[in-house]
Amino acid sequence: MKAHHPSASSETVPREGMTRRALVGQLGLVTLGIAATPVKGFPSTWFEQEAIVPFTDIPDAFTGLRGMETEEFAGQNLGAQDLRKLSEWITPVEDFFSVAHYGYDQLDAASYQLRLTGLVQRSLSLSLDQIKARPRVERTTVFECGGNGRGRFHGMVGNATWAGTELIPLLEESRLAEDGKEIHFWAADSGTEEIRGNEYEQNFARSMSIEQIRETNPILAYEMNGSPLTVVHGFPVRLIVPGWYGVAQVKWLNKIDVSADRLMTRFMAKDYVTLMGHEVEGKTEWVETSVTRQRPKSAIARVTRTGDRFKIFGAAWNDGTPLDRVEVKVDDGAWTSAALDRPSDPHSWTFFTHEIPALPAGEHTLVSRATDAVGRTQPDHLDMKKTRWENNELFERTILA
Repeated sequence: MKAHHPSASSETVPREGMTRRALVGQLGLVTLGIAATPVKGFPSTWFEQEAIVPFTDIPDAFTGLRGMETEEFAGQNLGAQDLRKLSEWITPVEDFFSVAHYGYDQLDAASYQLRLTGLVQRSLSLSLDQIKARPRVERTTVFECGGNGRGRFHGMVGNATWAGTELIPLLEESRLAEDGKEIHFWAADSGTEEIRGNEYEQNFARSMSIEQIRETNPILAYEMNGSPLTVVHGFPVRLIVPGWYGVAQVKWLNKIDVSADRLMTRFMAKDYVTLMGHEVEGKTEWVETSVTRQRPKSAIARVTRTGDRFKIFGAAWNDGTPLDRVEVKVDDGAWTSAALDRPSDPHSWTFFTHEIPALPAGEHTLVSRATDAVGRTQPDHLDMKKTRWENNELFERTILA
């Protein structure tokens, strides 16, 4: 994967081969955030300093932290990364958001076992060392929480490199029974659920069909960005499903069960279910669907100013379908295509930049829109959606010029 530096720009070489940076540095004129004094014979634009233009729609106190007084495990307080600080292609572990539905589980690596059971001809039980001994693969993929939205300024998203072993060969070795159509992924974390007036202890679980697994080629991951998983990111093993929302990336995975039936526990049948209205023949049909594949989305992360010129920088992502374009609109102007820094794997996010020659003084609204190669695009609004999941409507930012 090539290195990406969103704030970097090429250097212009002036007379006698001296770069702008070397010249200004030798003259002692570089002071962060303060324009240097022009030097006779050199373009004045060389001495303009790039400055951050603050968003006026984000409180000064926003950090992405949940505000817990103490952390039992490192990283559990981070609910979202602050996209204004986005500067690296790969999201560092310490900046990658975490979500736990039943609390965080600390499993013992030495005694860990991943069981593969159900409608199979050969049940399996693998230790962590046995999983690591299998063929190793890496996937660099972006995923966001299914509930990522304006409340955390769409920062519940991250792009990381996961290492592990592919799930499909493991399923093939277990020899699925003919009626084994659905794969249930069970985690170690558990909680009490009230069902029809009674309380039941349930483990977190998610489900995928065999067809969905073949399409996405998930892995059983035990490393994140070259290091063992942390507790909050699923140690010792988690599922990684490229292109799907974060709820599918089951942490603390300890059982894979092959079934003939769809799983209908809380986080499949009741929670992470989108309720959307559709106008059909003069009436509204209300449809509930499971949160699965990521929808096209983009977010402006940062705006900088150099002289009277503005540069917009952001990120876009989806389910891995190649992006066709990202467009940017300023105030009530026209949509204009941004420059894209495309990844080698479309399951990673795409950085985009867009330059504006000048803006009049005052408040301005900026918004981006991602569209994929099959024509799916971010909607202007989601007024007919009555749940917070899969929020990919246009995300406006405001600045003062």
